[in-house]
Amino acid sequence: MLTICWRRSRNCAPGGPGSAPARNPRHPRNCGAAARNYVKTSVEFWPPSSRVLQGAGMLLRLSLTGFFLPLLLLACTTTSSSPPRQDAKAHYLLGVSALAENNPTKALQEFLLAEKADSGDADIQAGLAQAYWQKQAYPLAERHFKRAISLSDDGPQHRYNLAALYLTMERYDDAIVEFRKAAENLFFATPERAWTGIGVAYFKKHDYPAAERHYLKARELNPRYAQAHFRLGELYYSQDRPVEAAEAFARTVELAPRMVDGHYWLGLTAMKTRDNPLARKSFEETIRLAPDSEQARLARNYLKILQ
Repeated sequence: MLTICWRRSRNCAPGGPGSAPARNPRHPRNCGAAARNYVKTSVEFWPPSSRVLQGAGMLLRLSLTGFFLPLLLLACTTTSSSPPRQDAKAHYLLGVSALAENNPTKALQEFLLAEKADSGDADIQAGLAQAYWQKQAYPLAERHFKRAISLSDDGPQHRYNLAALYLTMERYDDAIVEFRKAAENLFFATPERAWTGIGVAYFKKHDYPAAERHYLKARELNPRYAQAHFRLGELYYSQDRPVEAAEAFARTVELAPRMVDGHYWLGLTAMKTRDNPLARKSFEETIRLAPDSEQARLARNYLKILQ
């Protein structure tokens, strides 16, 4: 198995712990900057469901694809590896860098070369799954996530990724099963993410009481997990519970002040509760954080309405 380095770990530098990172982010012997910045150990941005993105006759449509960023692990090269495994690690790192650069075709090429050198590594299989996912080859992505699960002795991060893929494929019942397996695995460090994922699946199935229960469970496990608050706000907004929605979105932006959707949705909810000063402030912050985004375009229109 590969030696695992987590996001932004200083252990990735060629000189060992505490040494400076290499300047060339695509050098196969280093955990380069682009690759390190790409590795995700958390869900950082889940767009709200288009069903509830409404207000003043406008509709913001966002893809479900962005709901989850897969928990892709980053490997560090060690001098004790055999030449084939060194080749596998080199191609794996280049594949991670290509994903960071939004180049799934190049990533797929590198991960296939890595697999040719070491077909029994779970992280390489997960990388292949991610590349296929980005190219919308969902059956192939599913196959490789399942292979990663098998090779990792039921690794919960791969279960989580498979569940996220099922959300994208709108296979909500399958997503619930896999998220639950990840959430109940004692080796999964962030079960609140999986419980929130279950809530999202139930929300998409229009089972709102079940969605709320699972969001609340996630919030109870980690009260500082912004996405649990955000999803509760989305749910409350869709049920015309604006006071509760406003509280959830306010907590979201308190925990994640750079979350564009949090500010945007707080603005929409503030309009519903007729708190115009808060609505203006929230829309202005949306524009400041992401001036070229669709949320900012809509926020500008709402600001005109509020004048």
